[in-house]
This record gives sequence, structure tokens and C-alpha cells, in this order.
Amino acid sequence: MKGMPPLILALLTSSLVLTIGRGVTLPFITIYLTEHYHLLPKSVGIILGASLAIGILSSLYGGYLVDKFNHRTLITLSISSFGLSFLLLPILPNVTGVLLVLALLNASYALLSITLKACIASWLPIEKRIKAFSMNYTLVNVGWAVGASLGVWLAGYSPMLPFVISGTLAFGTVLSLAWGLRNIPHTPPQTEQEHKPLPKPNLRQTLSILTHDRRLIYFTLGSTLGSIVFGQFAGYLSQYLILVSDATFAYKIIGAVMITNAVIVIAFQYVLSSRMKQNTLLKWLCLGTLFFIVGLLGFMTAGQSVLFWIIAMVIFSFGELIVIPVEYMFIDFIAPENMKGSYYGMQNLSNLGGAINPVLCGFLLSYAAPPVMFIALIIAAIAGLLFFWMGHRLATRMAVKI
Repeated sequence: MKGMPPLILALLTSSLVLTIGRGVTLPFITIYLTEHYHLLPKSVGIILGASLAIGILSSLYGGYLVDKFNHRTLITLSISSFGLSFLLLPILPNVTGVLLVLALLNASYALLSITLKACIASWLPIEKRIKAFSMNYTLVNVGWAVGASLGVWLAGYSPMLPFVISGTLAFGTVLSLAWGLRNIPHTPPQTEQEHKPLPKPNLRQTLSILTHDRRLIYFTLGSTLGSIVFGQFAGYLSQYLILVSDATFAYKIIGAVMITNAVIVIAFQYVLSSRMKQNTLLKWLCLGTLFFIVGLLGFMTAGQSVLFWIIAMVIFSFGELIVIPVEYMFIDFIAPENMKGSYYGMQNLSNLGGAINPVLCGFLLSYAAPPVMFIALIIAAIAGLLFFWMGHRLATRMAVKI
């Protein structure tokens, strides 16, 4: 992180703290809703799925806000709403309120995530952006590991305590940012272009530009297919293992692969990202997709060998830590300077792939042989790469014409 502007350092640190806050509460929200409101599993699934979908769909408008308004104001607003949501959740009298507040929580985090990406694009030269994206992804993984462990300990004292801690961390982050960044200028340094800023399009113009940019559509479709592959891997591996073995073996394997994934991502994310350049992004994406394919084939053939499952997850994890920052850089490559937030907001819709995954995998496991699920995921990974290739080819042609 040497040489990063203080604003970027502060935002990356805040991302870590806020992810710890999410990790303290969100992995256990299903248990809380079931016990506190006496809900059936399908009702809990509807609440969590609907609130997540609202948060993802809000990304389009969130990206527009990022382009129109001061980034610091949006950061303060999003983190404050994020913290307030956690403090409200344990005191809500009915599930309708829970659905609305969870939707606010997801929308707030989506806005914060887009603003962070826009700040990285504004404050850093191109050669440092992929390192910052990778560092943020690494810190998010660290935050989830720390937060989930802390959440188990806190819930042992009181079911309400994780919510209080999550909300307190968020408001503490707002106060720390307000104090620590008080002397930092609001405008980014002019590292690349000194020309007059481009005018900001209105909402109708923004939506028209986004829906007519075929490069962005191809990249978003590619990211969505990639999200189907890695967005909820623990979920579909659990579904598969329960079907082909038993719960005891499934718990053992899921615990082993989750730890393996966290270790690989945290240990190698920055090492690899420091070697990625904008003119070689497609080659890196091909390599990441190859890792996904080999990893999925490993899962399909691992059987009862814990060692083979771990080796397959090592390979799969290298695909994940390559593909995620590279996808962000593809969007940064085509986004106009005055519409970075809107383009990142559009790409954020790719998280819907993570919502599609459990439905798709559940259907395949119910009506086809278990290995078919992995074959379908391999096809999704290849199709995602194809869309990125189409978008990259179109972007290169347009850049040559300009």
C-alpha cells in the first residue's frame, strides 16, 4: 500500500472494519430470524433473497448518485445508513420491517462499494488501480474471517450483541473518517488529465448511455456468469456433498475448503495483482477461467478424499483472486471519467449471478446426475470468458477509431 493517497488508505481501512461488522452479524442472520420470529426456512429465504435483490438493483441509481454528488457526502450517508440498519434490526416488531431494513442495509453497502471504486478510479493512476482493487478484495476476505469468528463469540453472550457491535463499528468508522480526512482536499490530484471535467448526464441520459454501450453489456453479462461460478461456491458445494455423501462429511469438507480459500486469497491476491497490467487483462482472465475449470473438474472427481478437495479448492481460489480484480479493471477501461460510478453500478448487477446460483444448482441436483452441476458451471465460466472477449474486442476497436 506504499504510495497510496491518504484518502485511499482510509477508505481501504474502513472497508476492512465495515466488513468485520458485516461478518459479525450477517452469517448468523438466518438463525436469528428463525428463532426470533419463528419463521419457516422458506420465509427466511424469501426475506433474505428479496432484500438482497433490492440492494443489487439499487446499484444502478447508486452509481448515478456517485457521479452526481460529492463522494465524501455519499460515503458518510451510506455508512451511517449501514450502521443504523444494524441497530434497528433487533428492535423491529415484525418481518415487514426486517425486509425493509435489510434492503436498506444492502442498498447502503452497494452505494458504499460503488463509491469506493469510483474514488480508486479518481485518485489513482491506472497502474495502481488494480493493486487497490485487489487490496480491497483481500481486506474484505480478512474482514469476513475475523467478523465471523467474533460473531460466534459475541452471540454466546447475547443474540442482540452482534447487531450492536456492527452498528457501533459503522458509526465509529464515520467519525474516524470525518476526523482523519478533515485536511485532505476534496478533489483528486490531476495525475492523468488536466482538461476541464466533462458535464454530468442526467438520469435519463445515464440510463440511455448504459443500455446502449454494448461493451458494458458484454462485460456485465460476463461478470454475471462468473458470479454464478464463484459467488456462492460454499452453497452449491454443500448441496452437492449432502446429496452424494452425508452431513458429517459435508461439514468436514466445507470447513476445509473455506479455510483453504481464505488462506489462498489473503496470501496471494496482492502478489498476483502486482503483475497485472491493463494491456494483458484478457490473458489474465483466460488464466483465471482455466483455474475455475480445473478446480470444478477437481470437485467433480474428488470423491471421499479430503486432500483432493483441498487441492481442487486451491486451484479454484487462484481463479477467483485473478478474475475479480480483472473484471473491475475491464469496467474502468471503458468507463468515461464523468460516469465511473454509473458504470460500476451497472457492473454491480452481476451480483445477481450469486442469487441465480442456488436456484440453478438446486434444480440441476434435483433433476440430473450430480456431476451435471459442475459441467453446467464450467459452461458458465467459458461463456463468461466469451462475453468478456467480445466486449474487449469491441472496446479495442473503438479505442483504435478514437
